[in-house]
Amino acid sequence: MASEDSTDIPRQGYGELPDPEWHRAIVRSEHPVDGSPVFTVPAWADAPPDAVVLLLHGLGNDGSVFGPIMSSLASMGTVVAPTMSAELLTDVGDERTEMSSKLVEWMAAVVPPPWNLVGHSMGGVMTGLILRTRPDLVRCAVLVNAPLPGVIRRIRHRDTLDRTGRALLFMKALAAVTRFGRPRLPGFLRGPEIAAVRVALGGFVYDPGRLHRRVLSRAILASRTADGDVFLRLAEGLPEWEAEPFDAVPISVILGDVDPLVPVDDVDAIVDMYPRATIHVVANCGHFAHLEWPGLTADMIRSFLADPV
Repeated sequence: MASEDSTDIPRQGYGELPDPEWHRAIVRSEHPVDGSPVFTVPAWADAPPDAVVLLLHGLGNDGSVFGPIMSSLASMGTVVAPTMSAELLTDVGDERTEMSSKLVEWMAAVVPPPWNLVGHSMGGVMTGLILRTRPDLVRCAVLVNAPLPGVIRRIRHRDTLDRTGRALLFMKALAAVTRFGRPRLPGFLRGPEIAAVRVALGGFVYDPGRLHRRVLSRAILASRTADGDVFLRLAEGLPEWEAEPFDAVPISVILGDVDPLVPVDDVDAIVDMYPRATIHVVANCGHFAHLEWPGLTADMIRSFLADPV
């Protein structure tokens, strides 16, 4: 296991987009199985042949939440961000092999393995599930602000208003605000809607006021947001699959130093679970590293995919 501080890597400022025209590179299509949105950026001409970077989002978002980093990652291969529905994750039995089989089949319908997996938040939990059940399908994996068993326990028993508890309340508020915004509000209400989203993000990110308006509009407001209660019910029902160590596939872990849901205090648990992992702690970063520090996050992911260790 190697650990390093993010200050060793060149980066743009907080919320500064590595590609200001990122949204123009994204192609939207529909999943062949369930019709859910799939967001794709074609590989650059000099990218490794047939390489695929598959992005798994957290609950309450859709694949578009990765938009600010997708065009930058296309140097590593075709970038695909499908949208997982709550039904996909909850309409299964308790056996992890059943959920894994359903998820793998759904992912393979978009793009065949082997995959370079990047999972954010609950998408990181799903990545951990696939790693432990079908490591043969994964070349390497990046976990971004991904909950661990300790996080699941905190969510399961949370009854306080500390930062984690407040973040869960903000999660419900963010779901309500973004759901209210669809179908699209009249133009004169777009400003107040974005302002409300910034307030709701206050429980998750270090400085919501510095997030780019287009990021909020495209990567947050465009997400098909599930009710926060769906996340809570799923978290409460998840068995602690990741309790056993895993070192069969190279892993990189990206954490925010002020993430209320995945606190850096869990770093010892990460070392125990992923002894082969390289761990990056991003300063002044909450639960959305790819939105708060998109340039830095893309740099770290590209560097790791180029030479997994």
